[in-house]
Amino acid sequence: MSDLYLPEGWLNFEYISQKKAFIIIILGKRQVGKTYGALQCMLRHQLQHVLLRRTTAELDLIAASPDLNPYKAFEPEYHVGLFKQSKKLCRICDWLPGDEGRSIPGDQRGIATSLAEIAHMRGFSGRAFSDLVFDEFIPEKGVITRKTEGDSFLNAYTTINGNRELEGLPPLRAWLLANTNRIDSPILEALGITDDILYMRRKGKEELLTDQGIYILQPFSQTVTELRSGTAMMKAISRKSDFYKMAMENEFAYDESPYVKNISIKHLQPAFSYDDKLFCWERPGGYYICRAKFRSANVPRYTASRTDRERLSMDFAWMKPYYYAGCILFSDLGMISMFKQIFDIT
Repeated sequence: MSDLYLPEGWLNFEYISQKKAFIIIILGKRQVGKTYGALQCMLRHQLQHVLLRRTTAELDLIAASPDLNPYKAFEPEYHVGLFKQSKKLCRICDWLPGDEGRSIPGDQRGIATSLAEIAHMRGFSGRAFSDLVFDEFIPEKGVITRKTEGDSFLNAYTTINGNRELEGLPPLRAWLLANTNRIDSPILEALGITDDILYMRRKGKEELLTDQGIYILQPFSQTVTELRSGTAMMKAISRKSDFYKMAMENEFAYDESPYVKNISIKHLQPAFSYDDKLFCWERPGGYYICRAKFRSANVPRYTASRTDRERLSMDFAWMKPYYYAGCILFSDLGMISMFKQIFDIT
């Protein structure tokens, strides 16, 4: 077994944490130890950290009851709880027994908040924190995502990171954890790594360290898969279902794969290009979005600037209804993701 896994098949976070990366992204099937391993790493190495959730509602949920506390899994070795500091912020502290069975906060290990709150904080010093753990940064299918989440994450990271690098200190290390629900994530787009993830899928690679210092991990632990395949639920549901493919086979099963096709562009007409990365071809009854470039100089070309993106969405306003009508085909999931970003489709 590789160093990526422990003998029992779980992810080896001691190995992962040694990667020279300022962002660690783990996209995995359900229950391979993503959240458990990352938080255990924080506790074991006494790392002051920020636990981040997408929304304040998610934060409220995990703080509502000790039974929903993600640190409860580490008892009795550690006794760590979430203590509400305000409506939008919790302190992560060792807890001590108090009067009438209540817990009182002891030494602080970090804070917990939501992306919506931290991204808009001003005058906040994150110097005390070495790590950021963003749990479930890609939501389940059906949950509303906002195009601004990508910029919100960049703002949140920059706020917490502060000026530490200008002072010769290492950058804040961010852990981004999610199930493989969907690839059209505004945060993955903002980091510019959607194509890296798709490349890993095509090549069957579990891990990749980019030149920019982003470590991407898409684990496929055969040991854990075999154990979980024998559970009651996994035996009950169809192996062809989207949920099974996501939970057990680590596939982006909820993406619009019926609209991903490889078709010949030989008889298609160029329509427009975007950022010299996305090329739209007109076909009978619709369009084909792919990476194949065209040579015509008379075709509209748009850059990735905000002005050009808005102009594109206005010049080709009918692309949205065509998309919803299923009249647009794509060469791969990356093209779907970029198209949805351009035309503000959630």
